[in-house]
Amino acid sequence: MASIRDFLFDIAFLDQSIAYLTETLHLAITVIDSEGIAVATRQAEGYDTPVSRAYPFHFSSDIGALVCAASNQDILTQAEPHILYCLASLNSQLLRETELRETTEEMLQLSSQLNFLCKMAKKILGLDDLKKCYQIILDEISLAVKADQGFVHTKGRWDETISVTHRMTTEEMESALTSNCLQRQATDSTIICTREDGASLLYSPIKEKGTQSGQMVFLRALNQRAFSASEKKLVGIIGDIISPTFETLRLYDTLQDLYMNTVKALAAAIDAKDEYTHGHSFRVAKYALAIGEELGINSQQLNDLEIAGYMHDLGKIGISELILGKPGKLTNEEFCLIQQHPVFTDKILQPIKLPIHIVEGATQHHERMDGTGYPCGLIGTDISLFGRIIAVADVFDALTSQRPYREAWSVEEALKTLYDGIDQLFDREILLAFLSALRSDQTKEVLGDIHLSFTHEDIQNLNQFLVELTNFSMPASRG
Repeated sequence: MASIRDFLFDIAFLDQSIAYLTETLHLAITVIDSEGIAVATRQAEGYDTPVSRAYPFHFSSDIGALVCAASNQDILTQAEPHILYCLASLNSQLLRETELRETTEEMLQLSSQLNFLCKMAKKILGLDDLKKCYQIILDEISLAVKADQGFVHTKGRWDETISVTHRMTTEEMESALTSNCLQRQATDSTIICTREDGASLLYSPIKEKGTQSGQMVFLRALNQRAFSASEKKLVGIIGDIISPTFETLRLYDTLQDLYMNTVKALAAAIDAKDEYTHGHSFRVAKYALAIGEELGINSQQLNDLEIAGYMHDLGKIGISELILGKPGKLTNEEFCLIQQHPVFTDKILQPIKLPIHIVEGATQHHERMDGTGYPCGLIGTDISLFGRIIAVADVFDALTSQRPYREAWSVEEALKTLYDGIDQLFDREILLAFLSALRSDQTKEVLGDIHLSFTHEDIQNLNQFLVELTNFSMPASRG
Protein backbone atom coordinates (compact mmCIF):
# COMPACT_ATOMS: atom_id res chain seq x y z
CA MET A 1 0.00 0.00 0.00
CA ALA A 2 1.87 3.06 -1.31
CA SER A 3 0.59 6.57 -0.64
CA ILE A 4 1.68 10.07 -1.68
CA ARG A 5 2.27 10.78 2.00
CA ASP A 6 5.08 8.21 1.95
CA PHE A 7 7.00 10.18 -0.68
CA LEU A 8 6.54 13.78 0.47
CA PHE A 9 9.07 15.13 2.98
CA ASP A 10 6.66 17.95 3.84
CA ILE A 11 2.91 17.27 3.42
CA ALA A 12 1.90 20.88 4.17
CA PHE A 13 1.14 21.68 0.53
CA LEU A 14 -0.98 18.54 0.21
CA ASP A 15 -3.04 19.62 3.22
CA GLN A 16 -3.32 23.17 1.86
CA SER A 17 -4.51 21.87 -1.53
CA ILE A 18 -7.18 19.73 0.14
CA ALA A 19 -8.31 22.69 2.24
CA TYR A 20 -8.48 24.99 -0.79
CA LEU A 21 -10.52 22.57 -2.91
CA THR A 22 -12.87 21.87 -0.01
CA GLU A 23 -13.43 25.32 1.42
CA THR A 24 -13.28 27.43 -1.75
CA LEU A 25 -14.87 25.11 -4.32
CA HIS A 26 -17.11 23.15 -1.91
CA LEU A 27 -15.75 19.77 -3.05
CA ALA A 28 -15.33 16.60 -1.08
CA ILE A 29 -11.70 15.47 -1.30
CA THR A 30 -10.31 12.03 -0.57
CA VAL A 31 -6.67 10.98 -0.97
CA ILE A 32 -6.44 7.26 -1.67
CA ASP A 33 -3.41 4.95 -1.71
CA SER A 34 -2.42 2.39 -4.36
CA GLU A 35 -5.11 -0.02 -3.13
CA GLY A 36 -7.88 2.57 -3.06
CA ILE A 37 -7.91 2.98 0.71
CA ALA A 38 -8.48 6.53 1.96
CA VAL A 39 -5.53 8.10 3.75
CA ALA A 40 -7.02 11.61 4.06
CA THR A 41 -10.54 12.99 3.62
CA ARG A 42 -12.21 16.37 3.93
CA GLN A 43 -15.67 17.67 2.97
CA ALA A 44 -17.40 21.02 3.27
CA GLU A 45 -20.36 20.80 5.65
CA GLY A 46 -23.89 20.99 4.24
CA TYR A 47 -23.09 19.71 0.75
CA ASP A 48 -24.03 16.39 -0.85
CA THR A 49 -21.38 15.16 -3.28
CA PRO A 50 -22.70 12.21 -5.34
CA VAL A 51 -20.55 12.94 -8.46
CA SER A 52 -16.85 12.10 -8.26
CA ARG A 53 -13.72 11.59 -10.30
CA ALA A 54 -10.26 10.21 -9.48
CA TYR A 55 -7.10 12.07 -10.58
CA PRO A 56 -4.07 9.76 -10.28
CA PHE A 57 -0.75 11.13 -9.04
CA HIS A 58 2.06 10.98 -11.61
CA PHE A 59 4.87 8.88 -10.15
CA SER A 60 7.20 6.03 -11.10
CA SER A 61 4.84 3.63 -9.34
CA ASP A 62 1.18 3.61 -8.28
CA ILE A 63 0.78 5.80 -5.18
CA GLY A 64 -2.96 6.40 -5.46
CA ALA A 65 -5.03 9.38 -6.53
CA LEU A 66 -6.88 12.53 -5.54
CA VAL A 67 -10.63 11.77 -5.59
CA CYS A 68 -12.78 14.89 -6.00
CA ALA A 69 -16.55 14.84 -5.51
CA ALA A 70 -19.21 17.51 -6.10
CA SER A 71 -22.99 17.93 -5.88
CA ASN A 72 -23.33 17.73 -9.69
CA GLN A 73 -21.27 17.26 -12.84
CA ASP A 74 -21.31 20.96 -13.79
CA ILE A 75 -19.70 22.00 -10.51
CA LEU A 76 -17.04 19.31 -10.89
CA THR A 77 -16.33 20.40 -14.48
CA GLN A 78 -16.00 24.06 -13.44
CA ALA A 79 -13.67 23.08 -10.61
CA GLU A 80 -11.47 20.89 -12.79
CA PRO A 81 -8.90 23.62 -13.79
CA HIS A 82 -8.31 24.27 -10.08
CA ILE A 83 -8.04 20.55 -9.39
CA LEU A 84 -5.55 20.06 -12.23
CA TYR A 85 -3.47 23.01 -11.02
CA CYS A 86 -3.23 21.56 -7.51
CA LEU A 87 -2.48 18.13 -8.97
CA ALA A 88 0.29 19.52 -11.20
CA SER A 89 1.86 21.30 -8.23
CA LEU A 90 1.76 18.11 -6.16
CA ASN A 91 3.26 16.10 -9.02
CA SER A 92 6.01 18.70 -9.36
CA GLN A 93 6.74 18.47 -5.63
CA LEU A 94 6.88 14.67 -5.90
CA LEU A 95 9.37 14.89 -8.76
CA ARG A 96 11.56 17.45 -6.98
CA GLU A 97 11.68 15.52 -3.72
CA THR A 98 12.38 12.26 -5.57
CA GLU A 99 15.31 13.89 -7.36
CA LEU A 100 16.63 15.30 -4.07
CA ARG A 101 16.32 11.90 -2.41
CA GLU A 102 18.15 10.19 -5.26
CA THR A 103 20.85 12.88 -5.27
CA THR A 104 21.32 12.51 -1.52
CA GLU A 105 21.63 8.73 -1.80
CA GLU A 106 24.18 9.03 -4.62
CA MET A 107 26.23 11.58 -2.70
CA LEU A 108 26.13 9.51 0.48
CA GLN A 109 27.27 6.45 -1.42
CA LEU A 110 30.10 8.37 -3.10
CA SER A 111 31.15 9.97 0.19
CA SER A 112 31.18 6.55 1.86
CA GLN A 113 33.32 5.14 -0.93
CA LEU A 114 35.75 8.05 -0.76
CA ASN A 115 35.96 7.76 3.01
CA PHE A 116 36.86 4.08 2.55
CA LEU A 117 39.55 5.03 0.04
CA CYS A 118 41.06 7.60 2.40
CA LYS A 119 41.16 5.10 5.26
CA MET A 120 42.80 2.52 3.01
CA ALA A 121 45.37 5.05 1.82
CA LYS A 122 46.26 5.93 5.42
CA LYS A 123 46.96 2.24 6.14
CA ILE A 124 49.55 2.05 3.37
CA LEU A 125 51.03 5.50 3.96
CA GLY A 126 54.79 5.17 4.48
CA LEU A 127 55.11 1.60 3.18
CA ASP A 128 57.94 1.19 0.67
CA ASP A 129 57.19 -2.46 -0.12
CA LEU A 130 54.84 -2.41 -3.11
CA LYS A 131 53.76 -6.02 -2.57
CA LYS A 132 52.66 -5.23 0.99
CA CYS A 133 50.72 -2.24 -0.32
CA TYR A 134 48.87 -4.42 -2.82
CA GLN A 135 48.16 -7.02 -0.12
CA ILE A 136 46.56 -4.41 2.13
CA ILE A 137 44.57 -3.03 -0.82
CA LEU A 138 43.38 -6.52 -1.80
CA ASP A 139 42.39 -7.50 1.74
CA GLU A 140 40.55 -4.23 2.39
CA ILE A 141 38.59 -4.36 -0.87
CA SER A 142 37.77 -8.05 -0.37
CA LEU A 143 36.24 -7.17 3.00
CA ALA A 144 34.41 -4.15 1.57
CA VAL A 145 32.76 -6.14 -1.26
CA LYS A 146 32.42 -9.32 0.86
CA ALA A 147 34.43 -11.44 -1.61
CA ASP A 148 35.22 -15.07 -0.71
CA GLN A 149 38.49 -14.91 -2.63
CA GLY A 150 40.56 -12.43 -4.58
CA PHE A 151 43.93 -11.67 -6.12
CA VAL A 152 46.03 -8.93 -7.71
CA HIS A 153 48.33 -9.89 -10.58
CA THR A 154 50.36 -7.00 -12.02
CA LYS A 155 53.79 -5.50 -12.70
CA GLY A 156 56.03 -3.93 -10.11
CA ARG A 157 58.36 -0.94 -10.24
CA TRP A 158 60.89 -2.72 -12.43
CA ASP A 159 58.43 -4.77 -14.50
CA GLU A 160 58.70 -7.76 -12.19
CA THR A 161 55.46 -9.69 -11.66
CA ILE A 162 53.61 -9.08 -8.41
CA SER A 163 50.92 -11.54 -7.32
CA VAL A 164 49.07 -11.35 -4.03
CA THR A 165 46.05 -13.43 -3.03
CA HIS A 166 43.19 -13.36 -0.56
CA ARG A 167 42.05 -16.80 0.67
CA MET A 168 43.18 -18.61 -2.50
CA THR A 169 46.12 -20.60 -3.81
CA THR A 170 48.36 -19.75 -6.77
CA GLU A 171 46.73 -22.57 -8.75
CA GLU A 172 43.26 -21.16 -8.09
CA MET A 173 44.46 -17.73 -9.21
CA GLU A 174 45.86 -19.12 -12.47
CA SER A 175 42.61 -20.98 -13.09
CA ALA A 176 40.60 -17.78 -12.58
CA LEU A 177 42.81 -15.89 -15.04
CA THR A 178 41.96 -18.41 -17.78
CA SER A 179 38.19 -18.46 -17.06
CA ASN A 180 36.11 -18.65 -20.23
CA CYS A 181 33.88 -15.82 -18.99
CA LEU A 182 36.88 -13.49 -19.06
CA GLN A 183 38.19 -14.77 -22.37
CA ARG A 184 34.82 -14.22 -24.06
CA GLN A 185 34.58 -10.56 -23.04
CA ALA A 186 36.67 -7.47 -23.53
CA THR A 187 38.70 -7.07 -20.37
CA ASP A 188 39.82 -3.44 -20.60
CA SER A 189 37.08 -2.31 -18.19
CA THR A 190 35.57 -3.49 -14.91
CA ILE A 191 33.06 -6.31 -15.46
CA ILE A 192 30.96 -8.85 -13.56
CA CYS A 193 30.54 -12.31 -15.07
CA THR A 194 29.61 -15.85 -14.04
CA ARG A 195 32.35 -18.47 -14.14
CA GLU A 196 31.87 -22.02 -15.45
CA ASP A 197 31.38 -23.38 -11.92
CA GLY A 198 28.66 -20.76 -11.19
CA ALA A 199 30.85 -18.47 -9.08
CA SER A 200 30.36 -14.70 -9.49
CA LEU A 201 33.55 -13.04 -10.74
CA LEU A 202 34.35 -9.32 -10.47
CA TYR A 203 37.24 -8.23 -12.69
CA SER A 204 38.99 -4.86 -12.87
CA PRO A 205 42.04 -4.03 -15.01
CA ILE A 206 45.04 -2.21 -13.56
CA LYS A 207 46.31 0.38 -16.02
CA GLU A 208 49.32 2.62 -16.39
CA LYS A 209 48.94 5.61 -18.71
CA GLY A 210 46.09 3.92 -20.56
CA THR A 211 47.91 0.62 -21.05
CA GLN A 212 46.80 -2.44 -19.08
CA SER A 213 49.51 -3.76 -16.78
CA GLY A 214 47.61 -6.18 -14.57
CA GLN A 215 44.30 -7.19 -13.10
CA MET A 216 42.40 -7.32 -9.84
CA VAL A 217 39.88 -10.17 -9.49
CA PHE A 218 37.34 -11.07 -6.79
CA LEU A 219 35.26 -14.24 -6.52
CA ARG A 220 32.06 -15.13 -4.73
CA ALA A 221 31.03 -18.79 -4.47
CA LEU A 222 28.04 -20.35 -6.24
CA ASN A 223 25.90 -20.39 -3.09
CA GLN A 224 26.42 -16.64 -2.55
CA ARG A 225 24.71 -13.73 -4.33
CA ALA A 226 26.36 -12.25 -7.41
CA PHE A 227 28.37 -9.05 -7.14
CA SER A 228 26.29 -5.85 -7.40
CA ALA A 229 26.62 -2.76 -9.57
CA SER A 230 27.68 -0.63 -6.57
CA GLU A 231 30.44 -3.12 -5.71
CA LYS A 232 31.58 -3.05 -9.32
CA LYS A 233 31.65 0.76 -9.20
CA LEU A 234 33.77 0.78 -6.03
CA VAL A 235 36.28 -1.69 -7.46
CA GLY A 236 36.35 0.27 -10.71
CA ILE A 237 37.19 3.49 -8.87
CA ILE A 238 40.03 1.80 -7.00
CA GLY A 239 41.25 0.10 -10.17
CA ASP A 240 41.51 3.48 -11.88
CA ILE A 241 43.68 4.80 -9.05
CA ILE A 242 46.18 1.92 -8.79
CA SER A 243 49.24 1.93 -11.12
CA PRO A 244 52.51 -0.08 -11.36
CA THR A 245 54.46 3.02 -10.40
CA PHE A 246 52.32 3.29 -7.29
CA GLU A 247 53.60 5.60 -4.54
CA THR A 248 51.57 5.69 -1.36
CA LEU A 249 51.97 9.38 -0.64
CA ARG A 250 50.90 10.33 -4.16
CA LEU A 251 47.84 8.09 -3.85
CA TYR A 252 46.95 9.59 -0.48
CA ASP A 253 47.20 13.14 -1.84
CA THR A 254 45.08 12.20 -4.86
CA LEU A 255 42.40 10.70 -2.65
CA GLN A 256 42.41 13.72 -0.38
CA ASP A 257 41.91 16.02 -3.38
CA LEU A 258 39.15 13.78 -4.72
CA TYR A 259 37.45 13.71 -1.32
CA MET A 260 37.67 17.49 -0.93
CA ASN A 261 36.30 18.04 -4.45
CA THR A 262 33.37 15.76 -3.62
CA VAL A 263 32.71 17.71 -0.41
CA LYS A 264 32.77 20.97 -2.40
CA ALA A 265 30.38 19.55 -4.98
CA LEU A 266 28.07 18.42 -2.18
CA ALA A 267 28.11 21.90 -0.61
CA ALA A 268 27.50 23.55 -4.00
CA ALA A 269 24.48 21.31 -4.56
CA ILE A 270 22.97 22.49 -1.28
CA ASP A 271 23.76 26.17 -1.91
CA ALA A 272 22.17 25.88 -5.36
CA LYS A 273 18.76 25.25 -3.76
CA ASP A 274 18.57 29.00 -3.15
CA GLU A 275 20.10 31.65 -5.43
CA TYR A 276 20.77 33.86 -2.41
CA THR A 277 23.02 31.28 -0.73
CA HIS A 278 25.15 30.63 -3.81
CA GLY A 279 28.76 30.29 -2.64
CA HIS A 280 27.81 30.52 1.05
CA SER A 281 29.45 27.23 2.10
CA PHE A 282 32.60 28.11 0.14
CA ARG A 283 32.93 31.45 1.92
CA VAL A 284 32.17 30.01 5.36
CA ALA A 285 34.88 27.37 4.85
CA LYS A 286 37.41 30.04 3.85
CA TYR A 287 36.56 32.30 6.80
CA ALA A 288 36.77 29.29 9.14
CA LEU A 289 40.22 28.43 7.71
CA ALA A 290 41.40 32.01 8.31
CA ILE A 291 40.28 31.77 11.96
CA GLY A 292 41.85 28.31 12.37
CA GLU A 293 45.19 29.48 10.98
CA GLU A 294 45.16 32.47 13.34
CA LEU A 295 44.52 30.10 16.27
CA GLY A 296 47.48 27.93 15.23
CA ILE A 297 45.51 24.80 14.36
CA ASN A 298 47.68 22.14 12.66
CA SER A 299 47.36 21.32 8.94
CA GLN A 300 45.35 18.12 9.39
CA GLN A 301 42.89 19.88 11.67
CA LEU A 302 42.65 22.76 9.20
CA ASN A 303 41.77 20.27 6.47
CA ASP A 304 39.03 18.81 8.70
CA LEU A 305 37.80 22.30 9.61
CA GLU A 306 37.46 23.13 5.91
CA ILE A 307 35.42 19.95 5.35
CA ALA A 308 33.15 20.85 8.28
CA GLY A 309 32.72 24.35 6.84
CA TYR A 310 31.65 22.99 3.46
CA MET A 311 29.24 20.52 5.10
CA HIS A 312 27.67 22.83 7.69
CA ASP A 313 24.43 23.38 5.75
CA LEU A 314 24.14 19.86 4.33
CA GLY A 315 20.86 19.31 6.22
CA LYS A 316 19.16 22.05 4.21
CA ILE A 317 18.65 19.46 1.49
CA GLY A 318 15.65 18.44 3.60
CA ILE A 319 14.17 21.96 3.75
CA SER A 320 11.78 23.22 1.08
CA GLU A 321 13.10 25.93 -1.27
CA LEU A 322 9.87 27.83 -0.56
CA ILE A 323 10.99 28.24 3.05
CA LEU A 324 14.69 28.85 2.33
CA GLY A 325 13.88 31.57 -0.21
CA LYS A 326 10.87 33.10 1.53
CA PRO A 327 11.10 36.91 1.23
CA GLY A 328 8.98 37.65 4.29
CA LYS A 329 9.11 36.67 7.95
CA LEU A 330 9.01 32.95 8.68
CA THR A 331 6.13 31.49 10.66
CA ASN A 332 6.92 29.74 13.93
CA GLU A 333 6.37 26.41 12.22
CA GLU A 334 8.72 27.32 9.35
CA PHE A 335 11.40 28.56 11.73
CA CYS A 336 11.16 25.37 13.77
CA LEU A 337 11.71 23.38 10.57
CA ILE A 338 14.75 25.55 9.69
CA GLN A 339 16.14 24.85 13.18
CA GLN A 340 16.11 21.13 12.35
CA HIS A 341 18.66 21.38 9.54
CA PRO A 342 21.65 20.68 11.85
CA VAL A 343 19.80 17.53 12.97
CA PHE A 344 19.32 16.52 9.33
CA THR A 345 23.04 17.20 8.74
CA ASP A 346 23.92 14.87 11.60
CA LYS A 347 21.68 12.11 10.23
CA ILE A 348 23.31 12.39 6.79
CA LEU A 349 26.89 12.40 8.12
CA GLN A 350 26.62 9.67 10.77
CA PRO A 351 26.66 6.72 8.30
CA ILE A 352 29.86 8.07 6.67
CA LYS A 353 31.80 7.63 9.96
CA LEU A 354 33.67 10.93 9.69
CA PRO A 355 35.87 12.10 12.61
CA ILE A 356 33.67 13.39 15.41
CA HIS A 357 35.13 16.93 15.32
CA ILE A 358 34.03 17.31 11.67
CA VAL A 359 30.49 16.22 12.49
CA GLU A 360 30.40 18.49 15.57
CA GLY A 361 31.59 21.48 13.55
CA ALA A 362 28.97 20.86 10.86
CA THR A 363 26.11 20.43 13.34
CA GLN A 364 26.90 22.91 16.16
CA HIS A 365 27.35 26.18 14.24
CA HIS A 366 23.98 27.50 15.49
CA GLU A 367 24.80 26.81 19.16
CA ARG A 368 25.53 29.93 21.23
CA MET A 369 27.79 30.50 24.24
CA ASP A 370 24.90 31.35 26.58
CA GLY A 371 22.90 28.26 25.62
CA THR A 372 20.29 30.09 23.51
CA GLY A 373 21.32 28.37 20.28
CA TYR A 374 19.99 25.25 18.61
CA PRO A 375 19.45 22.36 18.18
CA CYS A 376 20.88 21.22 21.56
CA GLY A 377 21.24 24.46 23.58
CA LEU A 378 24.90 23.75 24.38
CA ILE A 379 26.73 26.22 26.63
CA GLY A 380 30.27 27.62 26.44
CA THR A 381 33.03 25.11 25.77
CA ASP A 382 30.48 22.30 25.58
CA ILE A 383 30.29 23.59 22.01
CA SER A 384 33.17 22.11 20.03
CA LEU A 385 36.02 24.32 18.82
CA PHE A 386 34.98 23.73 15.22
CA GLY A 387 31.37 24.60 16.09
CA ARG A 388 32.42 27.90 17.69
CA ILE A 389 34.64 28.79 14.73
CA ILE A 390 32.02 28.03 12.08
CA ALA A 391 29.39 29.94 14.10
CA VAL A 392 31.38 33.17 13.66
CA ALA A 393 32.16 32.46 10.00
CA ASP A 394 28.53 31.55 9.23
CA VAL A 395 26.98 34.63 10.84
CA PHE A 396 29.54 36.96 9.24
CA ASP A 397 28.83 35.63 5.75
CA ALA A 398 25.06 35.58 6.31
CA LEU A 399 25.10 39.25 7.34
CA THR A 400 27.35 40.40 4.49
CA SER A 401 25.38 38.49 1.83
CA GLN A 402 22.13 39.58 0.20
CA ARG A 403 19.14 37.57 1.32
CA PRO A 404 15.53 37.55 0.05
CA TYR A 405 14.34 39.41 3.15
CA ARG A 406 17.10 42.10 3.33
CA GLU A 407 20.06 43.70 1.60
CA ALA A 408 23.65 42.73 2.43
CA TRP A 409 25.21 44.54 5.39
CA SER A 410 28.59 46.26 5.22
CA VAL A 411 31.53 44.41 6.75
CA GLU A 412 31.74 47.00 9.52
CA GLU A 413 28.06 46.54 10.42
CA ALA A 414 28.45 42.76 10.46
CA LEU A 415 31.54 42.90 12.69
CA LYS A 416 29.81 45.31 15.10
CA THR A 417 26.91 42.85 15.38
CA LEU A 418 29.33 39.99 16.08
CA TYR A 419 31.10 42.13 18.68
CA ASP A 420 27.77 42.92 20.39
CA GLY A 421 27.40 39.17 20.94
CA ILE A 422 30.92 38.57 22.28
CA ASP A 423 31.00 36.13 25.23
CA GLN A 424 27.20 35.90 25.22
CA LEU A 425 26.73 34.46 21.73
CA PHE A 426 30.22 34.09 20.27
CA ASP A 427 33.53 32.90 21.72
CA ARG A 428 35.74 35.91 22.48
CA GLU A 429 39.00 34.19 21.50
CA ILE A 430 37.59 33.10 18.15
CA LEU A 431 36.09 36.48 17.35
CA LEU A 432 39.38 38.19 18.16
CA ALA A 433 41.19 35.65 15.98
CA PHE A 434 38.84 36.52 13.12
CA LEU A 435 39.51 40.24 13.59
CA SER A 436 43.24 39.52 13.65
CA ALA A 437 42.98 37.43 10.48
CA LEU A 438 41.21 40.28 8.71
CA ARG A 439 43.99 42.68 9.78
CA SER A 440 46.81 40.42 8.62
CA ASP A 441 48.56 40.32 5.26
CA GLN A 442 46.01 37.69 4.26
CA THR A 443 43.17 40.25 4.36
CA LYS A 444 43.11 40.61 0.61
CA GLU A 445 42.94 36.84 0.18
CA VAL A 446 40.31 36.35 2.89
CA LEU A 447 38.02 39.20 1.79
CA GLY A 448 39.17 40.49 -1.58
CA ASP A 449 39.23 37.08 -3.28
CA ILE A 450 35.97 35.95 -1.71
CA HIS A 451 33.99 39.16 -2.14
CA LEU A 452 35.13 40.30 -5.58
CA SER A 453 33.34 43.62 -5.14
CA PHE A 454 35.83 44.68 -2.44
CA THR A 455 38.44 47.19 -3.62
CA HIS A 456 41.88 47.83 -2.18
CA GLU A 457 40.59 51.08 -0.70
CA ASP A 458 37.73 49.23 1.00
CA ILE A 459 40.19 46.88 2.65
CA GLN A 460 42.52 49.70 3.74
CA ASN A 461 39.60 51.56 5.37
CA LEU A 462 38.46 48.33 7.01
CA ASN A 463 41.90 47.79 8.52
CA GLN A 464 41.63 50.94 10.66
CA PHE A 465 38.16 49.90 11.80
CA LEU A 466 39.51 46.48 12.81
CA VAL A 467 42.31 48.04 14.85
CA GLU A 468 39.82 50.16 16.78
CA LEU A 469 37.40 47.26 17.34
CA THR A 470 40.19 44.93 18.49
CA ASN A 471 41.64 47.50 20.89
CA PHE A 472 38.15 48.08 22.29
CA SER A 473 37.76 44.32 22.86
CA MET A 474 41.11 43.56 24.46
CA PRO A 475 40.68 45.28 27.88
CA ALA A 476 37.53 43.29 28.58
CA SER A 477 39.35 40.09 27.74
CA ARG A 478 42.18 40.96 30.18
CA GLY A 479 39.77 42.02 32.88
